Amino acid sequence: MTEVTAEAMSAEAYPADYWVTIPGGPFIMGTDELRDDGKPRSAAPEHRVDLAEFRIAKSPVTVREFREFVEATGYVTTAEQSGKSWVWIGDPAVIVPDQDYLWKEIDGASWRTPRGADSTLEGKDDHPVTHVSYFDCVAYCDWSGTRLPNEAEWEKAARGTDGRLYPWGNEEPTGEHCNHSMGVGDTSPVGAFPKAAGPYGVEDIVGNVWEVMSNGFHRYPFDESKPRRVIKTRAGTIELGAIRGGSFYNNCDPRGCLAWVRIYNLPDYSCYDMGFRVCAR
Repeated sequence: MTEVTAEAMSAEAYPADYWVTIPGGPFIMGTDELRDDGKPRSAAPEHRVDLAEFRIAKSPVTVREFREFVEATGYVTTAEQSGKSWVWIGDPAVIVPDQDYLWKEIDGASWRTPRGADSTLEGKDDHPVTHVSYFDCVAYCDWSGTRLPNEAEWEKAARGTDGRLYPWGNEEPTGEHCNHSMGVGDTSPVGAFPKAAGPYGVEDIVGNVWEVMSNGFHRYPFDESKPRRVIKTRAGTIELGAIRGGSFYNNCDPRGCLAWVRIYNLPDYSCYDMGFRVCAR
């Protein structure tokens, strides 16, 4: 990870409409829905979590915003250092679930060239930045005077206090609700799907890109202080993080937009459908 040497910004320097204030108080987190094999899901059990008031960015971090960070600091992302990142190479006309095997590490893929060395960001300044790892997100937060949201904060912003399944209610997603399941086939400008803004007006809270969380992946009930789940690999042990919100790809399964869905994430992993948003410190 590249060290950030430029002077950090203050979150108070952002315009007032950059933030959405989420009121303090309890909400319902997780689900009691079982998997097809009858076992609990990683988001089980449904439980009550009480949060203090917090401010979350109205939109995911955009290409334009991330470029400003890189130009100010000279930061080099994980993908740029390794020379490759993950891209889905399937046929966008074949919209069926379970095509994750078509995610491949592509040489030259990075936030600057999201589909590989010959691709560009032309016309995408207002799209979410992608191909950023957890390490990259933390570096951006250090520079911008912000922090990543934890899973509880994110989920309350997505579903409010009435236990709804999706940010817009309990209606299953269509192409009008959010950018999901290859309906668009790519990232979209932030705010392009008003119904994805949830009960508090947090744009693209589901769909478009998965969002990196601050906390480690752990068994519920949620507790930010719980240690991260650890896996063993040939390279050693790795602490797992979490991502939320689904994406434009979303395994071509609309249920990935459910507000309780959570997936573990490797800290150095980056891909074309994962970005992040920030909270005020």
